[in-house]
Amino acid sequence: MMFDVKSVKETFEIIEENFSGYNLGQEWVNIQSALGRIASKDVCANEDMPPFDRSSVDGYCVVASDTFGASESMPVQLELVGEVQMGEKPDFIVGRGKSAYVPTGGYLPEGADSMVMVEYSEDFGDGDIFLNKPAAPGNHIVYKGDDVKEGALVIKKGRRLRAQDIAVLAGLGYEKVKVFKKLKIGIISTGDEVIEIKSTPQGAQIRDINTYSIMALSQMMGMEAVSFGIVKDVYEYIESKVKESMEQCDITVVSGGSSMGTKDVTVKVIESLGKPGVLLHGIAVKPGKPTIVGKANGKAVIGLPGHPASAFMIFQVFVSKLAKWMESESENMSPFVEAIMDSNYPSNNGREEYLAVSLEEKGSGYISSPVFGKSGMISLMTQADGYIHISRGSEGLNKGQKVKVNLF
Repeated sequence: MMFDVKSVKETFEIIEENFSGYNLGQEWVNIQSALGRIASKDVCANEDMPPFDRSSVDGYCVVASDTFGASESMPVQLELVGEVQMGEKPDFIVGRGKSAYVPTGGYLPEGADSMVMVEYSEDFGDGDIFLNKPAAPGNHIVYKGDDVKEGALVIKKGRRLRAQDIAVLAGLGYEKVKVFKKLKIGIISTGDEVIEIKSTPQGAQIRDINTYSIMALSQMMGMEAVSFGIVKDVYEYIESKVKESMEQCDITVVSGGSSMGTKDVTVKVIESLGKPGVLLHGIAVKPGKPTIVGKANGKAVIGLPGHPASAFMIFQVFVSKLAKWMESESENMSPFVEAIMDSNYPSNNGREEYLAVSLEEKGSGYISSPVFGKSGMISLMTQADGYIHISRGSEGLNKGQKVKVNLF
């Protein structure tokens, strides 16, 4: 039996077609707990922000035309009629020939149409203020609604909320925001050789790395991660654990058991769960060719390679995309930087490749260096800051070439 290998493009198309529009459910959360959550409905401004005209500097409010022609040698003299207190609406009007002190953020008195910064003033304590710089109408004023107009769309459905989004919600008085429920991901490690991390390996045993790396990656992506432990390479055991995970979770990830070895049963388990079963088995990519993507009862089941470094990379590239489509996240831009290759890297004909690289800041840019090592070495990933996508049929990367580095 051979892999029915799909290209990276085909893999993304299969994932999007099968998992977009997943019914994740919604909930209201306090904005203090909303960072990183995905808005499940548009949020519009219920009022103007700011709700009044205010000064953006410490200084004196004026009728701008009173200051025309002002200079250090010939300042204008205006009568002081008051001082604005922070948090209070002034009870006086500033007309022609008048002025008042207004602090940064203070309410602009009625009649004034401009501000002169305090640096361009002299106060001799005689009830007048002398201003030595002209002002144009609107100078240093933030008008009502300049920041946000009432009714304006401020948060679009599908946005992963950032700190600045929380700030806008707070400024508009929204204590809660409606978001999609967190994706829940179940993690299963398989293999007769895999043992708990607290145990000491004997002979050919290895500690369970994948559960912990996948759990950490899931949490970084905003998912709720649940470990279902280590399972021996026995069909009934794996089937039981996968079914348990699928009852509780939206995504189930099984690491190990995805290659074509005689003990590998993940494909058979996925096929037994329901239609459509296995959507693909094998991606023309390095690392991670023997990846499995399946679907049963509307939920996702992913078979990752057993090698920790391969599992890590495949999760970063493909499972992260799966999660974004299931969460209906509308803005799928992943963080990246542009860098210059510090060495040649030969192509891997026939397969697309995700090359782990380290980054060094140099001048105003970055230098990227391939992280070399033997296949499956997870320690390499601790040296890597991101990865470069090398397309199929590429002749490789050249020293001095500009590349896009997707950040971990």
